[in-house]
Amino acid sequence: MDTVTLEKEVVEAFECIKNGKNFILEGGAGSGKTYSLISLINTLIEELPDIKIICITYTNNAVAEILSRIENENIWVSTIHELIWNLIRKYQNEIKGVLVELINDEEEKIFKKPKDFYEGLICKDYFNNLYVDYDEYYSMTPNHENKIKISHDHILVIAEKIFKKYKKIADILKDSADCIFIDEYQDTSPLVADILLKHLEQSNKTNVIGFFGDSMQSIYDSGVGNLNKYSLTKIVKTQNRRNPRVVIELANKFREDGIIQEPSVDINAPNMENGAIIEGDIKFLYGNGNVNFNFINIKQKSVFKSWDFSDEKQSKELRLTHKYNAEMAGFKELYDLYNSDLIITLINKIKEKVDKGKLDSTKTLGELSLAVKPTYKKVDLLNQIRENEVYQSIYSILEDMTWEEVCEKCRVTKESLMSYKLNGMSGRYEANSYRDRILRRLDILEEVIELYLANKFNNFLRMTNFSIHNRYDKIHIKQAIDYVMVEGNQTIEDVLKLAEEKGLLKEDELFDAYILNKGFYLWERIKKITFSQYRKSILYLKEFSPICTQHSVKGSEYDNVLLVLDSNWNKYDFNTLFGKGSVNYDVQQRTKKLFYVCITRAKKNLVIYMPTNDSDILKKAKDLFGNENVMDISLVE
Repeated sequence: MDTVTLEKEVVEAFECIKNGKNFILEGGAGSGKTYSLISLINTLIEELPDIKIICITYTNNAVAEILSRIENENIWVSTIHELIWNLIRKYQNEIKGVLVELINDEEEKIFKKPKDFYEGLICKDYFNNLYVDYDEYYSMTPNHENKIKISHDHILVIAEKIFKKYKKIADILKDSADCIFIDEYQDTSPLVADILLKHLEQSNKTNVIGFFGDSMQSIYDSGVGNLNKYSLTKIVKTQNRRNPRVVIELANKFREDGIIQEPSVDINAPNMENGAIIEGDIKFLYGNGNVNFNFINIKQKSVFKSWDFSDEKQSKELRLTHKYNAEMAGFKELYDLYNSDLIITLINKIKEKVDKGKLDSTKTLGELSLAVKPTYKKVDLLNQIRENEVYQSIYSILEDMTWEEVCEKCRVTKESLMSYKLNGMSGRYEANSYRDRILRRLDILEEVIELYLANKFNNFLRMTNFSIHNRYDKIHIKQAIDYVMVEGNQTIEDVLKLAEEKGLLKEDELFDAYILNKGFYLWERIKKITFSQYRKSILYLKEFSPICTQHSVKGSEYDNVLLVLDSNWNKYDFNTLFGKGSVNYDVQQRTKKLFYVCITRAKKNLVIYMPTNDSDILKKAKDLFGNENVMDISLVE
């Protein structure tokens, strides 16, 4: 092993593996943790050709990145859900036994009983001749293949119980790998930490578990955050290869774990120029008024003179929620359907009372609506629906339906719109995708358009019903593509109908059945929305938009970052960064970590805008950013 060319952190990790010690490699933003992980794997392959390694990542995109930089048949790279399911799926009896325990556990709320077991305990005999499968949706009702389904939300809960209860499965996992590495460990479920660091310990076989990540970047509530309660050898990586000096110094002020980042000593690091660290520039802009007030004019200010907001890879505007972004990016109506639809709001309010036994579930929706008399934003909800032309005709159809039929046909999953497929043309969605069948149909059409525009005609023809025999066929293809791409008023229904007629989309019987049943209401609403709104949502979700949420930016980097501090969500309060606002410790920590992630995306320039004139906040801002960098937006030319 050539220790001269290896990072010292990689050498330390290699020594831990030789000595059979579990370890954690912790480093701040831009420190190159994934680079160290890949370097360690390649070193192990070179030194120990027969070594078996499992590498767990948070997303399928990360899997693809690591696989593209490693070539060895003894390496298994996957998401945790894919790995766990591959390990346990053949042990159907064990899965069913644990499933029975969890369904019968009154404190375990996510495992619902089958419809025919609303009362009494479910027993293992119920699952005889049934196969437990892993899918996007949880269903204890057997399908035509005699399969029941556990979902993304359930698999880790089941797996943790199985590894705790059955030592043989822990042995099998240890047999599968000499080393198990976890990238971005802070986002991994605490259940995974228990499986790897508690339940594997009951096995007599030895292997090494290595974690790579940064507890300061644990911005998801479902993640383990830190591993302080476990006895792990800690390796700290202090270099920063991404950020300019001023951003590194600012970010260090928000860390509380003793890690103080320093500019990289590598003269070839991205944040080095002519052998020296890039200085960079930071500004804190403040002012009165609503955060969205005249914001287009704000971006015309001199501090943004060199920024190109039309180049989404160069400059990015980061906001807390999707709601404002959707309006700015041009798909507000589509966003509102999934997040604030009035009829779905009415149904949810009725459901709360039906579930508590306060309303008769044999009544029609119209009868139940009159009984509840709900309000939305302090206004009579039923009147809002009847006076809005978007909802009038649909409600007139629904109000005579029985409550059971309404529950079956009126389903809109809030998470669906943002669960876009991120794996290119692979046809696979992330394991936790809630993408509904209508959006997936549109996604297929979007892929067909992309293939055509990229001149990948063989793949295009395989995905469609087109066949080319002469030049007229080529003309017909172009006409069809031109129609669906025009940013006009054609609706989603218009475009899908034409795409099917012209052969851009193959027939899908499951889609047809979906819009008549579970997707009935969703289809009635979405079909009237313009197709251009769907396409704009895709550009936004692919980050081909100059605006994105502060959460989705994690792992990315841009020359210029504009961060808008808008505290309109009870889980975050940006005032706490400046010693004011919420006294809730969790809110303070959550806000600080999100802020840290956002500011460390900047490779050159960082501008923070906060709609405030609070003197205490401004005093603290001057301490953090420097007096000369805190500016009243109204005085900036």
